[in-house]
Amino acid sequence: MNKTPNEEGKVSTKDKIFQVSIDLFSEKGFNAVSIREIAREVGIRESSIYNHYKNKDAILDTIIEYFMEIMGSSGPQEDVGVDLLTQSPEAFLKCGASMYMDQINTPTMNKIWRIISIEMYQNENIRHIFLESMLEEPLKFWESIFTQLIENKLIKPFDPKILAREYFFFGVYLFFEHFVLRYPDTEESFIDTAKDRLMEHIDFLLSSITLEVEK
Repeated sequence: MNKTPNEEGKVSTKDKIFQVSIDLFSEKGFNAVSIREIAREVGIRESSIYNHYKNKDAILDTIIEYFMEIMGSSGPQEDVGVDLLTQSPEAFLKCGASMYMDQINTPTMNKIWRIISIEMYQNENIRHIFLESMLEEPLKFWESIFTQLIENKLIKPFDPKILAREYFFFGVYLFFEHFVLRYPDTEESFIDTAKDRLMEHIDFLLSSITLEVEK
């Protein structure tokens, strides 16, 4: 896995190429950036890039691999998740929302999210990754969570597929609002305001589906 400048004391040339490419791709888009421009920003000869990456596509592939590795390693330990799920719907759902925001809340990941939001419209592989890993798989996961909550009689027996969409798609909306519609105007305040809005949405959803505890 590539390390970002904040993750190690001395940054290798390959990692400098990696980070500069993230900066440029997120600002201009992949197609608008040349190998020559990347080399100039890194401070090396253009030919030196090929000592570390086969071509520009290989740099983008590495960025996406890094993104998927970070996303895959995020989340609570299994025993913590089980404990939260049995405590209350609110504890588990708000933990999930916080993790979603934490995955965005680093400068490097923020920029990679921006790259994905640009390139998914022209890169079939990235579109597939977003559709499968960022939409379909999370929806299946949250459908299973709501199914468990219903079986545990913690929420009303609504269709878990609908509940998963209601819960998860508000976060997807915030993603598009920030990284597509308003970027970079809301870059500094996005995390704070978005987390508050996610929690408000969860409170609203829970007010409709939580079973009242019998006294």
